[in-house]
Amino acid sequence: MDDVRFGVLGCARVFERRMAPALKSAGNAALHAVASRTLEKAQATAEKHGVARAYGSYDALLADPDIEAVYIPLPNDQHAEWTVKALAAGKHVLCDKPLALSVAEAEWMAGAAVASGLRLMEGFMYRHHPQHQKVFEVLQSGAIGEPVHFRGIFTYPATADHAGIRWNPAQGGGAFLDVGVYPLNAARWLLGSEPTEAKALAVRDSGTGVDIHTAALLAFAENRTASLIGGFDQAFTSRYELVGREGSITAERAFQVGESGVRVLVRANNSDTEEAFFFEHQDQFQLEVEHFAACVRDPQKPLEPGEDGVAQARAQALVQSAADFNRRR
Repeated sequence: MDDVRFGVLGCARVFERRMAPALKSAGNAALHAVASRTLEKAQATAEKHGVARAYGSYDALLADPDIEAVYIPLPNDQHAEWTVKALAAGKHVLCDKPLALSVAEAEWMAGAAVASGLRLMEGFMYRHHPQHQKVFEVLQSGAIGEPVHFRGIFTYPATADHAGIRWNPAQGGGAFLDVGVYPLNAARWLLGSEPTEAKALAVRDSGTGVDIHTAALLAFAENRTASLIGGFDQAFTSRYELVGREGSITAERAFQVGESGVRVLVRANNSDTEEAFFFEHQDQFQLEVEHFAACVRDPQKPLEPGEDGVAQARAQALVQSAADFNRRR
């Protein structure tokens, strides 16, 4: 089939560093147009990445009849508005995480996708890396027994930039929405259910009020639990561990894979030793694009739809509410 023709709303760093190469390398997608708030910025970005069309407004790109799908890497507070506008314009939407800043926004977006019959997916690119397929394979084999606890962490030492969107609470800034949502998403995914209760603490930046470190403990059905950390104030760590009654599975670089390949460690059947499974480097952003494009071409192909984004938003709200409760005490 023909490549799915993508347009991009905004020239964010994640687009320039990750998604532009992914869209150009994908075997079933084509980067067709880019839009910015100024035509000059759009033209410069298009020239840099070899994109055919540049638009000086997001509305102008959405009016292009040749664009089939859009990628949205805009600030978090703009995801809902432009996702709904894109769906109304007849475009499938791959939206960067977090899909929304509230449950109401996520429901609005998911409802618009259902009403339009178009595809909407939240951009958790890590899910498409083959290391997680191995995790599920081991989990389903019963080698670690019944899963009991998930622990995940995604942190990095961020440079404080109070003018940047990550440090602006009005735009959905803070460590939890930037990186903490990854282990939260993985906990939901691997445990196969939604959290019912949360306790959380957030360390906040004194100048902006955004969290620079959030730690949470979650309760799930069947007496399962999860602990997660997302932070701007710690050494880079990107991993999760799923612990069962008879063993454990660890993804050493679960969310940001780097360039050197990754390992999954399995301790099975109450053994004291671990078995390592190595995966050569693969571009998980490219894998995400290819999966989404395949789902655009085949409406029957399963993807994590907007409804999963609603469930993720509910889990986010649960953690944020718990952190806010402790802040007010």
